[in-house]
Amino acid sequence: MARQVSQGGLELVKKYEGLRTQAYRCPAGVWTIGYGHTQGVKPGMEVTGEEAEAMLNRDLSQAGVQVERLVRVPLTDNQFSALTSFVFNAGAGSLESSTLLRRLNAGDYDAVPSELAKWVKATDPKTGKKVALAGLVRRRAAEGELWLKTDGDDPFLDSSDMPQSVQADEARVVYAVTARSGLKLREGPGVAFEVLEVVPYNTRVFVIKEKEGWAAVDLQGDGAVDGWMSQDFLSPLPG
Repeated sequence: MARQVSQGGLELVKKYEGLRTQAYRCPAGVWTIGYGHTQGVKPGMEVTGEEAEAMLNRDLSQAGVQVERLVRVPLTDNQFSALTSFVFNAGAGSLESSTLLRRLNAGDYDAVPSELAKWVKATDPKTGKKVALAGLVRRRAAEGELWLKTDGDDPFLDSSDMPQSVQADEARVVYAVTARSGLKLREGPGVAFEVLEVVPYNTRVFVIKEKEGWAAVDLQGDGAVDGWMSQDFLSPLPG
C-alpha cells in the first residue's frame, strides 16, 4: 500500500491549491480543476466537491510514489508529506534534477527548507520569462515549516521565538564560465543538442548534475535546470 500524506500535508495542499469546480487556467497558463488537478483538463469541464477530493487523493498518491522512488533516506510523515506537496506542485522531474534531492540523499536534512525556498518561479505566459510568485513563496515556506515539524521536545528546535543570529545556507559550489567568447548553453549533454543561448564569460552558475563531461546548470539559483554546458569551460569559484 502506498504511503499516505499526513493530515497536515493534506490541509496544506488544499489551502494552497484551493477548490475550483470549473476548469480554469492557472497563472502559468495550465488548464486546472478541483484541487490543482491538471491531467486531461479541458475548457468547460466541471466536477463536484467529492470528485475533486477523489482526484486529489489519486494525484497525491502518484506524487508520493515518486517521492519514495527518488528519496533514499528515511523520512518522517511530515517530511514525506512536505516533499509530496512539492512534487504535486512542481513535478517529479523538478525533484529529480534538484540540488535539494542530492543534498537530502547525502543526509543533509536541514538543507531541505532552504532548497524548497528556491522553487518560487513560474514562466509568465505573456513574456516567456521566469518570475517569482508570492503564492509560491508562501507555499514553499509552508512546506518547509511542515518539514521541520517534530514530535520532540528540544527547546531550541521547537521555540517559536525569532532568533536574532541568522546564517545563510550556502553549501552549493558556484562555478564561473571561463570561455572568453562565452559558453554555449545547450538543450542536452552534447554538441548535437540545440544551442539555447551563449552565456558570457565569468557568468556565475550552479551545477545541478554532471554527465560525460557535460554539466546541467542552474543560471538563476532557483534549482531548475536551464540547460547543459561543457565542463571544460566551468571553473569553481573560491568559497
